[in-house]
Amino acid sequence: MAIRTMVLLLIVLGFSQGLGFSQAGNTINLEEISQRKVRQYIVSRSIDQMQDFSEIQASWKEDDCDSDYRFVERTFYLNYKLKDVWEFYRHINLAQIWKRHSVRFGLMISKRSNAVAYGDDLQVPEIDTGQVYFFDIRVLKGLFNIPAAFEITNIDPLKELVEFSYLDGNKSLGKQTIQFFDNGKEGTKIVHRSYFKSKSAFRDAMLYPPFHTKFIKQFHRSIKELISRAPGVIPEMN
Repeated sequence: MAIRTMVLLLIVLGFSQGLGFSQAGNTINLEEISQRKVRQYIVSRSIDQMQDFSEIQASWKEDDCDSDYRFVERTFYLNYKLKDVWEFYRHINLAQIWKRHSVRFGLMISKRSNAVAYGDDLQVPEIDTGQVYFFDIRVLKGLFNIPAAFEITNIDPLKELVEFSYLDGNKSLGKQTIQFFDNGKEGTKIVHRSYFKSKSAFRDAMLYPPFHTKFIKQFHRSIKELISRAPGVIPEMN
């Protein structure tokens, strides 16, 4: 009952079960993308010219080794049951999460259906593998804007694990993982790891760790805010 109530409330919040994809199939309309840097990112990689979005490649390969990458890790706790938190994260509309703070959602491409969704038009029942998200990250309150993109590459319901990889061509290569654990009477523990490397040892050692840490914190803070704005969306543990 808790999960059913949660999903219904998500729909009320605008996360409808309808697939909000462009009716123009795989054609990318650059005018629908409000972030200039994201438009430039797509054009520079000829993604707007692709007839088949399966050509988009994730940077993380199956034989990649975690130890070859630097990483940051942060742990979060929610006073809700593991199964409810897992379902909530699975049904999140990432466009809504990335409307606040320093991250702005541009568009999502589905490699499975070869379709495109922009901004507030993104309405999918749940996150899924093969979804590619493009967004703009504002640095120093918008003085600099950095485009980035990642693909959801693995969702493991048995391990309560989500993995997503940066795309080939990003300045930073690697992946992020989010795993959920039963924390007993304390609710749910969420461990978020970001693995990254670039061609610059200075960026990897000095710039990227705080940058990735900020991204992770803002992501989970936004989700916590979303839960708090909809009391009862997940039954809180006593």
